[in-house]
Amino acid sequence: MRLTANDSPYQSFDAAVPANLVGKEGYGVEQVSGTNTIQLYTAGPLIGWLYQRLEGDTAWNVRLAGKGGTVRVVAGGAIGAAPAMVKMLTGGTMVAAATTEKAHGVKIRDVAASASGDFIEIIDRFEVVP
Repeated sequence: MRLTANDSPYQSFDAAVPANLVGKEGYGVEQVSGTNTIQLYTAGPLIGWLYQRLEGDTAWNVRLAGKGGTVRVVAGGAIGAAPAMVKMLTGGTMVAAATTEKAHGVKIRDVAASASGDFIEIIDRFEVVP
């Protein structure tokens, strides 16, 4: 069997329910089990963050997790000043991660505290908070 691989940090996916993703750039997404479609993050493996909707289509470009560099995401609550470990919430936004929780990234650059709805920059790094 021949498979292809994507070395780009972006890949396109169809939305399970396109209307649920409109206006959600910067939100985390997961793949719907057994399909090639995506939805806002609930509890499954995080595959990345919505980057942009492909015009006139149900497809979205997703910034894949684990590709290095930084990514712009949406805060879902208060996050302290950078650097701060963050985790994904159901619905695809980020909040501060507590000790011993799994973190999906590290907030950087924004030295002030962040509130719900703010765009923040993170390094996507998966680890348990010390």
